[in-house]
Amino acid sequence: MPLEFMSVQVGRKKIYGVIHWPKEVPAPLVIGSHGLFSSKESSKFILLGEGFSEEGIAFLRYDHQGCGESEGELVGDPLLRLKDLESIFEFAIAHPLVKKESIGLFGSSLGGFISILKGAKDPRVKAVVLLATPLSLKGLKGVRKVDGKEEMRKVKNVLIIHGTQDEVVPFSEAQTLFELAQEPKKLVPLPGADHRISEPEDRLKVVKLSLDWFKNFL
Repeated sequence: MPLEFMSVQVGRKKIYGVIHWPKEVPAPLVIGSHGLFSSKESSKFILLGEGFSEEGIAFLRYDHQGCGESEGELVGDPLLRLKDLESIFEFAIAHPLVKKESIGLFGSSLGGFISILKGAKDPRVKAVVLLATPLSLKGLKGVRKVDGKEEMRKVKNVLIIHGTQDEVVPFSEAQTLFELAQEPKKLVPLPGADHRISEPEDRLKVVKLSLDWFKNFL
């Protein structure tokens, strides 16, 4: 499927991304936000882009500031990372090949937390998928406190996927996120899966589960 290489300005910094386009456009689009030390070149995100575009949904994966190709310094502050996502979202919704009423968010780990913040306040977000996502960022130093519980109460159309053997974010946090979210919502445990979703068969499950969810709402 064709790729589009793009960039947006966030303050004085430029961040870079890649869009996987399906054959038929305009198309629904999902924005993928990666974890703290990851990038848009994550094998999971490439797999998502390929899988989604084959099924008619565009997938935009991007590098947060200080990650991958993007300019700036690596930061874990959720409000600073949210600015990256907001700039990417505005680029997407203005793109002529995107169905503006059919945009969703996929977030992994810290990227999931950022997706909660965006989905909670922007009605243009039609669905959210959270993978290995924390309930709070209390373990990160130097970040502003954000009430993940309060924001999650505002999120709907959300699918939560989490490994039962996640060594970074306990599965219990996924259960709490699920309890807080509005309907429609779904929690899918991945038995034995770790934080990175290392096993190939589990990664394929993530793609299929996410794709099926987005097809319902985009």
